[in-house]
Amino acid sequence: MGLLKLIDDVPGIDYYEYRDNDYYNRYEYRARFSLKGIRYTWYTKTAEDFQKRVDSGQGHYGIRPEDRTIVNENLATIMDFITWRNLRKKDKLAMIRIEGDVVAAFSSDLALLTTLQNLNTNLEIDYTQVQRSAFIGVKTFANQPKHLYRVYLKSKRVEEAFAKDLNDLFKRTKELYPSHALKYWAKSSANALPARQIWRFRYSSASHFIDYDDESVLSYLALMHGDMLGKRYKLEKRPEAI
Repeated sequence: MGLLKLIDDVPGIDYYEYRDNDYYNRYEYRARFSLKGIRYTWYTKTAEDFQKRVDSGQGHYGIRPEDRTIVNENLATIMDFITWRNLRKKDKLAMIRIEGDVVAAFSSDLALLTTLQNLNTNLEIDYTQVQRSAFIGVKTFANQPKHLYRVYLKSKRVEEAFAKDLNDLFKRTKELYPSHALKYWAKSSANALPARQIWRFRYSSASHFIDYDDESVLSYLALMHGDMLGKRYKLEKRPEAI
């Protein structure tokens, strides 16, 4: 499982989830909502079949007496969902998973997922986008490198507190190994004079990097500063010449 970060400045997206791969290695987005009674759509092929199931109240897949009231209240929405689900089975543009009364729909078409709101305008649906930073290559060294992976920062203007935040992070997290230049830059920010030196910490450098051994540590870093992470590499010893 990845790490979720609440997003409030990206239209149509409520969360970023930092993962090694897309959902099911295929889908970029997930829409999720809860609706009482929707778990009964299991083993129901069509909306008409569901109506019969509700009306009969019998059989192995019948509606439990204590759930009958809420299912009837949500019946129109549940039946429309079944129709939506069946369309996705045909066009294969999304995949649906149901756990209890929670529906998760996965797709690489965000606009398609937003049509779930048409089922019921009162549905509270959250939308999540995968943030996946793939390795772009391998860096090799004459000797065995001390660590397994490396991520570079981006070269861009940053908030005034960014360098100080990194310095605090490096103190707390021993599994991150910043380059000497980055460590010095971040540490120096703590003693910077606002009027004379603060400008040095308003721009990050693409030459600065962080080594690490556990990818879950990078997920933690991405949760806080994902927009600052650039290219990632695997670190390996250069093969011996034959």
